[in-house]
Amino acid sequence: MLTRRALMASAAALTAACADPGSATSPPSPRKEGELIWVSTWFSELRVSTGFARRMVNTVEQVMAALLEDTENPNAPTLGGYDLRSSLVSPEQANPRPRNEAEFLAWHKSLDADLFTVNPYLAQVLGENGVLAPLDDFVSADEAALIQGFYPYMVDQFRSEGGLFALPVDARPLMVHYDPQYFADRGVPPVDDSWGWDDMVAHALTLTQRNEEGEAQRWGLFSQRDGYWWALWQNEAELADLATLSCRLQDAAAAAALHFCRDLLHTHRVSPLVTSADFWQASESPSGQWPAMMYVRHGTFRRDGYRWAALPRGRVRSVPVAGNLGIGIAAGSQHKEKAYTALKGLVDVMQPLAKVPARKDAVARLGDVDEDLLPAEIAAFQQAMEHGRGLPRNPLMHAAMNAIEEGLVRGDEVATVVNEACSALEE
Repeated sequence: MLTRRALMASAAALTAACADPGSATSPPSPRKEGELIWVSTWFSELRVSTGFARRMVNTVEQVMAALLEDTENPNAPTLGGYDLRSSLVSPEQANPRPRNEAEFLAWHKSLDADLFTVNPYLAQVLGENGVLAPLDDFVSADEAALIQGFYPYMVDQFRSEGGLFALPVDARPLMVHYDPQYFADRGVPPVDDSWGWDDMVAHALTLTQRNEEGEAQRWGLFSQRDGYWWALWQNEAELADLATLSCRLQDAAAAAALHFCRDLLHTHRVSPLVTSADFWQASESPSGQWPAMMYVRHGTFRRDGYRWAALPRGRVRSVPVAGNLGIGIAAGSQHKEKAYTALKGLVDVMQPLAKVPARKDAVARLGDVDEDLLPAEIAAFQQAMEHGRGLPRNPLMHAAMNAIEEGLVRGDEVATVVNEACSALEE
């Protein structure tokens, strides 16, 4: 069961997302006979180029149009035998407005909905509290191929002990975002599949620009945007045991990974002394420019002129990937079988709209739908998804990672950093 703190954090994040001035917040009007209603309290932009004020509305409109036009898809309305209406609502506009976790859940249950748009964390919250129906009830042996068509770690992000509560739509792999023109100016080759950790350090040293006093004018690297999961995993190490939360940072492989990350900050001095929470300070150098290389999740940040590449490899290739968007079935729906058909139809038409889709076949066709990506970038995304791994969901593990980031920025010895992070797991 999720803790009260976790639930309220999810509620707060959702409320913030719903504060978009372009979101539609009126409750759904009475439904027609046999009509399904797809409710979104939050939404991702997908691959839709619109102004900020209407991005949520325009995204939903584009998805609905694609679904209606997909007349040969057995899961779309024409062959699936259903009518679907979309609705955007916000807890901020509810009367009365939800003030605690119980009211937040009650508000969701009160919505006249058959389908919900959810992120992985919200899927767990709503699923464990009876707002979403487990999809295990619908995914029979005949549907095994459906689940196998997704990257397993993407599906797992929408699971909890209570079952699978949504199917994923998009993915956000951690990638290298780099400035190719600056690379060329400094005589550094573009990031490619041959790079390992030693190459990253050597090139980051070249890319870090300093004045005569040794002060950084432009940083060569920022690798802590989403913590140091990549370093642990690529060095075949773990932060903690997922089942018991027992700390694993004392292991030699984990300590070596943290030593490497500490050296990036304090020995090689190629990265600014900020944590992921202070990411926006990464450009606060005298030049006012962002680092030449940045580890960022695709879909969360982008700089003009920068390109994408896969992470340099460690002992193994491992790429943290976060799910952002999924579709689930409302537990209170009176038309669950039809809702399941509509769910599959929505996921189908949203795959080519996702900046990076969650399904294997859609990632294989990424070059057909995103003309802005270069062939090397398409290969990098495909490689990242093949070696992807879902981020842990337990908030204590993220608290431990925050302790690691803060300790490394301070310059604490790795043994001290490990002790602080292990203590965070016990709180």
